[in-house]
Amino acid sequence: MPRIEPLSIDDVDDEIRHLCEDAERQSGTSASTRTYAKNPAVLKALAAFRGALAREGTIDPVLRELVRIKIAGLNACRY
Repeated sequence: MPRIEPLSIDDVDDEIRHLCEDAERQSGTSASTRTYAKNPAVLKALAAFRGALAREGTIDPVLRELVRIKIAGLNACRY
């Protein structure tokens, strides 16, 4: 159970709703993105940071995905 309740998708600001929809398509959930959406400036900054890491990161994409899967398993998150 989350400590901070995520916004419903209908309550997310129109300007950043696409970020929640992208998260839902990629991982099957947008709960954390909808939680960050409580502060749109923070969500935008986080999205820019993650985008920069994806474009300019030096970790092999296959290894990065394996790490994400392992972390999800350790945290009992569906992925």
